[in-house]
Amino acid sequence: MYTLITTLSQFSILAQDAGADSTRSSLQSLLIIPIMLVAMYFLVILPNKKEDKKRKEMIAGLQKGDNVVTSSGLHGKVVEFKDNNETVVISISANTNVTFETSAIVKKKT
Repeated sequence: MYTLITTLSQFSILAQDAGADSTRSSLQSLLIIPIMLVAMYFLVILPNKKEDKKRKEMIAGLQKGDNVVTSSGLHGKVVEFKDNNETVVISISANTNVTFETSAIVKKKT
């Protein structure tokens, strides 16, 4: 009888230890998610925000006569702005003008 009681008490101690380990591992699992989200913010979202801000500043600073490159790879010179600066007319050769959304301009050539 004594051995049965000691054996049961040992099992209950082991069960408590296992419960503590599972609680600890659950807590670790819950902490991993916020850590990954913070890392993702700093590695992915923040650099994209900075790049978008730079691009918007570049587009806002465009003037007639600036040489630009569009997202389709077309090189040309800004001729005029239309529709409250929503669209831009780009000259790609002597008598050829093309209208683009200003969001299609990727970079300004110097």
